[in-house]
Amino acid sequence: LLMAQDSVGESVAIWAAMSKSTVCVCGAGNASQVFIALFASQGYRVTVLADFEDEAERLEAALAVSGGITVTNRSDPHNIHTFTGAPVRVSKHPADVVPQADSVVIALPSFAQRKILTDVRDHLRSGAVLFVMPGQGGVDFLGKQILGDRLLQGDVVLAGVMPMPLNCRIQKFGDTVDLASIKHSYDLAAIPAGAAPQSAAMLSTMLGKEVRPLQHFIAVHLWPANPNIHPARLYALFHEHVDGKVYERNPLFYEEFDDLSVEWCQKINDERMAVWAAAVQQSGGAVGRVEDVPHLKPYIESAYFGQIHDASTLCSVFSTNDGFKGFRCPMKQVDGGWVPDFNNRYFTEDIPCTVAIYKGIAEIVGVPTPAIDQVMTFFQQFMGKEYVKEGSLCGQDAAETMAPQSFGVRCLRDLGVSAGGPGAGA
Repeated sequence: LLMAQDSVGESVAIWAAMSKSTVCVCGAGNASQVFIALFASQGYRVTVLADFEDEAERLEAALAVSGGITVTNRSDPHNIHTFTGAPVRVSKHPADVVPQADSVVIALPSFAQRKILTDVRDHLRSGAVLFVMPGQGGVDFLGKQILGDRLLQGDVVLAGVMPMPLNCRIQKFGDTVDLASIKHSYDLAAIPAGAAPQSAAMLSTMLGKEVRPLQHFIAVHLWPANPNIHPARLYALFHEHVDGKVYERNPLFYEEFDDLSVEWCQKINDERMAVWAAAVQQSGGAVGRVEDVPHLKPYIESAYFGQIHDASTLCSVFSTNDGFKGFRCPMKQVDGGWVPDFNNRYFTEDIPCTVAIYKGIAEIVGVPTPAIDQVMTFFQQFMGKEYVKEGSLCGQDAAETMAPQSFGVRCLRDLGVSAGGPGAGA
């Protein structure tokens, strides 16, 4: 049990003294099934909220046969091992599995966050912590909107975690999962902001990894994760694409990383870091320190510590990374070859849910982003959208994005930031 504000330290001490707490894992996808097995194998009581279509029934049926989910962890090629665990209850009804939970783990795509927050809202116990992985995608804006005063007054805590802890794929539903990578360390921001250190300590105990607290969610929004990597790599691959163009093959996304992909990753990195530096300067340090948000290359080296064979260049930290092996590009097969799949989440989630937040914060602090603009403008035409128009996030579909402006945020003060320090809404 974790309480925010003044009682948070005392409550964490009580929580740490408990033998094991109850964790509710939301969803039954790749990451969720790893977390079910991981936490259960460590002695936590695990419940599962699986409210998508017939996932709950499918998971219960699979577990009745398998007896538990077995994960093969190959994140360390010199120590490949397995762990197995099963939940104590699975349900599609929040009332069955949420009220008893001390923490709720939400490892779901950005588009699913609104529904899951709405579903659990009336069933959260006082002091519950919601860990959202990854924390990018505007979940803080949704949390304030949906959880309201319970969140802002510290009755519950919303923590955004970066990076997404796992690279994994289900091999057999409710039975076996292949875990390619579990990241080496994490960073976390929370609402209320004062709950971040204790939430980080709580998650560190759960994962057995270092978790560092951040001062403000802006740092999470500007983290060098998918929005810095995916669109850059895809633009390098498809910048000459036109409707009807067919490609001979679907390349490996990371193992075939090339110089042009690196060039665009670096351009987005530099703009992102300029935005962060401006936010730090304009807030008088209230959002954090410049060094709190890393450049892309050292971040990848840290997150995938021990899995990179050649860390000499930005290209090689991707192409020689065991945690990135085997992933292909978001393409679909057609007669004669392959074409980009613009309905894939690398486009439909990354562009409006995370890249748009880079752009939105850039506009708030007044930093130009020509590379981000170019990437967004190019891909939006194939997505049938208009987010960016004439270099500004003011296209006819801009309100559909998760940018701060879609939630009425126009300045740092709207994010609970002043030169004196982050407010309760940070």
